[in-house]
Amino acid sequence: MSDLDAGAVGVSTSAEREALILHAVEQRRIVGLAELQEVTGASLATLRRDLSRLAEQGTLERTRGGARAIEVPSTLDEEYESRRLRKAREKTQIGHVASELVPPESLVFINDGSTMLAFAHEVAASAKELTVATSALNIAEFLAAVPTVDVLCLGGFLRHSSFGTVGPLAARSLEALTASVAFIGCDAIDPAFGVMWRSVDDAHVARVMASRSQTVVVLADSSKLGLRAPASGLSWAEVDVLVTDDAPVELRERLGHEGVKVMRP
Repeated sequence: MSDLDAGAVGVSTSAEREALILHAVEQRRIVGLAELQEVTGASLATLRRDLSRLAEQGTLERTRGGARAIEVPSTLDEEYESRRLRKAREKTQIGHVASELVPPESLVFINDGSTMLAFAHEVAASAKELTVATSALNIAEFLAAVPTVDVLCLGGFLRHSSFGTVGPLAARSLEALTASVAFIGCDAIDPAFGVMWRSVDDAHVARVMASRSQTVVVLADSSKLGLRAPASGLSWAEVDVLVTDDAPVELRERLGHEGVKVMRP
């Protein structure tokens, strides 16, 4: 017996009916009038009046054949969207350049971040056949719809500030794999300290990705260059390529001495 089937039938008061209606909407998200009639035992006319009243109160949304739950905007979605739109053109350019470094029929790592999502869109457009192992749930969801891409989701704790998984389970998943290339986004690029993150957990995932890859490609828009963050992740000795939209001559020269190739649109 489902949760909806367990409701009382033939309830008499509007308060009882409304409680059952709201419970049904919460459980199913979208509910038809026939289902609500089954749950409450009320007539269609009565149910329509109940739904109109609940819609006016803002507790559900009327549909042509019933009701659906009102989706509450996620603060996480809003924050992520704000980051995605910041320097969006540059992130797309970076993603396009980096997508040309993806070997066909290979396994690659991708961590989380708005630049990495832009990169994933360019990977999809390239139509290369490959396997992507990613710690980013939104990237995994997007690439799962691409016929040429097989997706491996890395387990772990979901970070509050991103759609990325971290922790021992994520690291253990990575240690079972070997990638041709690790494509890694970051929070800061410091000429002396290397590639940095605000979160120690994010830095750890990036380090494991790098250690399990033949080539390491870091993606960072120019706003991150010259910044420092609390968690050091990768030294320049561990990085092969930096893809950015712009870089000062001094940084390019320094990274050249470190053996890091700087690529720009």
